[in-house]
Amino acid sequence: MVPWEYAERINLERLEMTVKIEGSALSIPESLDSLEVTPLVMHRIWFQLHSTKEWYAVMNEARVMFGKNWRTQSRVKRRLEHNNLWGLNPAQTVPVWFEVPDQTFATWVAVKHAVISIAPPGK
Repeated sequence: MVPWEYAERINLERLEMTVKIEGSALSIPESLDSLEVTPLVMHRIWFQLHSTKEWYAVMNEARVMFGKNWRTQSRVKRRLEHNNLWGLNPAQTVPVWFEVPDQTFATWVAVKHAVISIAPPGK
């Protein structure tokens, strides 16, 4: 082999190696980013609520404590308003769940807002 051909071959191998390294290096930040957005373990907590006022109070407390990192059951307002629409049975409660990253939220809300934390229905 002529030395310049040998040098070109080495440069091509380095070029290929560089491309391979750069390709794998591109995946490293993606894997690191995935660690940053790893979702927290969410705990489903059930409450017995009487009114939309209680529901809004619990939602506000979740917003203060967790920001946007929580969820609640859908169509709760409709169920609570329908429950109290005619005032037939104001003592009737509606089970509502909240998914939050901290289980102690149930105790805090139960004490602060005088709502009852219950076991999941059907279990």
